Amino acid sequence: MKRLGLSNVRIRTRFVILLVGILAVSLLMNVVWIWMTQQKQAEREMHEKAYVLSQQMEAAWEFMVINQDVINYDANGEYNFKKLHCSLVGKSIGKLFGKKTGYTIRYTNFNPRNKADIPDQFELEALTLFAADVKTSEFYKVSEYAGKGAFRYTAPMRIEENCLECHGEPAGELDILGYPKEGWKIGDLAGIVSIVMPTAMYTENIQSNVVKQVGYISLLTLSIIMVIYYAMSKLVTRPLNQLKDAMGHVKTGDLKVDLKDIDAQGEIRDLSDHFEIMTQELQTLYDDLENKVELRTQDLARANDILESQQIQLEEANRRLREDNQYKSDFLAIISHELRTPLTSIIAFAEVLEKAREGKCPKEQKITQEIRANSQVLLRMINNILEIARIEAGKQELIIEPIDLVDVINAVESVIEPLIEKKSIQYSSVLHSDVPVIEGDREGLRRIVENLLSNALKFTPEGGEIKVWVAYDQERNEVLINVQDNGIGIRKEDQPYIFEKFVQSDSSIHRQYNGSGLGLALAKELAELHGGWIKVVSELDKGSLFTVGIPAGEGKEDWLHLDF
Repeated sequence: MKRLGLSNVRIRTRFVILLVGILAVSLLMNVVWIWMTQQKQAEREMHEKAYVLSQQMEAAWEFMVINQDVINYDANGEYNFKKLHCSLVGKSIGKLFGKKTGYTIRYTNFNPRNKADIPDQFELEALTLFAADVKTSEFYKVSEYAGKGAFRYTAPMRIEENCLECHGEPAGELDILGYPKEGWKIGDLAGIVSIVMPTAMYTENIQSNVVKQVGYISLLTLSIIMVIYYAMSKLVTRPLNQLKDAMGHVKTGDLKVDLKDIDAQGEIRDLSDHFEIMTQELQTLYDDLENKVELRTQDLARANDILESQQIQLEEANRRLREDNQYKSDFLAIISHELRTPLTSIIAFAEVLEKAREGKCPKEQKITQEIRANSQVLLRMINNILEIARIEAGKQELIIEPIDLVDVINAVESVIEPLIEKKSIQYSSVLHSDVPVIEGDREGLRRIVENLLSNALKFTPEGGEIKVWVAYDQERNEVLINVQDNGIGIRKEDQPYIFEKFVQSDSSIHRQYNGSGLGLALAKELAELHGGWIKVVSELDKGSLFTVGIPAGEGKEDWLHLDF
């Protein structure tokens, strides 16, 4: 599959693209810098010209003011006003100069005598500035005039002594031209000279300079790119292509590569030399590897033969273990069955003797009770062995039917009641009102409860306390059977193993409590056959709490709270 994008572009093309990008950015920055520099330079030139022009106009104005007497008096000393006053001469010179240069020269103030001299917005800004600050000698900026770009320059005109004849006091008196005097004093702002210089010519010069600079830099950039492209092709691309062809041979499995004639210098030459050495070493390793693979193949064949032999032996050993396990289960079942029959008879005779109490001394009655109680303990152990054997043989089948757990617990209580009375145990049982009728194996559930209660009785001292309560977990739809005692408890390290077969917390020969270690294992097996679980919470010397969870199934019914 071909790779698309920049990853498929050759190195010299990438380098040229990178160089062109750098030069293009540099060119753009240079153009911006030249444009800004040219603009500032043009602005300085226009400012200098405007300043010189304003000084020349002011000199002409002062010349007319000084020579008014020479102009208006004839040779006989008679006064003959020629109407060639300073304002007229200044404006006339400005118009003549503007026709030749394209400049506009105006004289204006806040309230000019001629409506044609009314100031525009820029001139009003200048007048306001000069009126507020007598130290300001000029005001200029680039803006628009008559819809075109222009450099605007203004300079203040202050009242001097020669100006008072026409503009001094008293205010309102008509001067020689027939205009009312303004009542100005020496130093007051009489107006401004406003010079407008079009920027079109300067802009064209700036554009011309920028175009020349861009053309020169572009030509220089193209030349540099061509030189670099040629150098990259000669010094980098060609030797890399030769190295690429050599790698293609290696890819096909041909490790005999000769790069002595490659046209390369410097780092690429070093790279080709190292590549050639690497291919030679790979060839050597490949030859050694073939020999080693052949030897390892022979070793693996021998090892495989050994493993097959061991597998046959292991299968034979497993077969024997299964047979032994089956023999063990059959033996336990047979022995337990044979023991169960006489034990049932012993318990029956003990119950008959226990009921016929007339004429018996207390000692004989106690012996009869002992015979009955111990026979029942032994019968429960035998039943546990039979159940475990059936489960291991896969012959245990559950008879599923609707079950009220009240009946199950009552049945167990009737069996263990003698043991409860014998040890003076404080016993209580409760079934919560929301516990439904469940579907399960009645005998299996009875064995679970019986084994848990027998375990609690065995490890609870005389005068102890045992509690049984059944609750319903609506969220998980499970019935929880809880058996709690305040007996000896279970060590934390022993708790993970107590549900294994033939395991007790005290497994020594001299242990205090008898038992086969099958009760809890059978309870776990039966709970799991129902799809449930069993767990324990215990603390040494404080007692244990066993909880069995049995799925409630569907169609459950609520029962009234029963305390029995």
